Amino acid sequence: MLKLFRRNAADYIRANIVAYFFMILIFVIGIVIGAMAVKTLPDEQKIELVGYLRVFFQGLTEQPAGIGNTQSLLTSVIGNNSRLIGIMWLLGFTIVGIPFVLFMVCLRGFVIGFTVGFLVNEYVMKGLLFAIVAVLPHNFLAVPAILATGVAATTFSLMLVRRKHHSKDNLLYNSIAYSVFCLAMLVIMLGAALIEVFVSPVFMKLVAHLIRT
Repeated sequence: MLKLFRRNAADYIRANIVAYFFMILIFVIGIVIGAMAVKTLPDEQKIELVGYLRVFFQGLTEQPAGIGNTQSLLTSVIGNNSRLIGIMWLLGFTIVGIPFVLFMVCLRGFVIGFTVGFLVNEYVMKGLLFAIVAVLPHNFLAVPAILATGVAATTFSLMLVRRKHHSKDNLLYNSIAYSVFCLAMLVIMLGAALIEVFVSPVFMKLVAHLIRT
């Protein structure tokens, strides 16, 4: 069973290697743009963001995590992650949805690039350390899931375009396979949400103490 899964996964990646390369490129472009955007921020906005970070660090180090707050945060994160995968899934059923899928992937990269870039720009190595513990753990699962969903959505959308000229593709079978794949990516995103809510804050709190000293 495991060998069959590995073989199918390898075949899938080989068949979509170009799409994955292009999707990763779009994501990296978003990261670069986000990091460069930090340099273009007006001083007033930088001061506001630094003030917000100080309040955030203070609350992170002084306030104990409550069950109600954790549940509220978990609900919010799960809702955002589910919405993202759901929208990308729906866009895959539209022929004109490809640019929007690419934009969402690029936007995710932009947010990560801007967050890391701003923290490093303001706090240097301490900021880099905080960015690693705050951004990396959950995105270790979330980013591959988003990229894979983006590839699936674009390839399915392109299949719909080709189907106009070649009706050999089984639309029902492809739709079910596409939906099941997106559902699997949603499960991964739910795992990322659990890490973001229960794991990342533990390390963020430790590093926040370091930044405030």
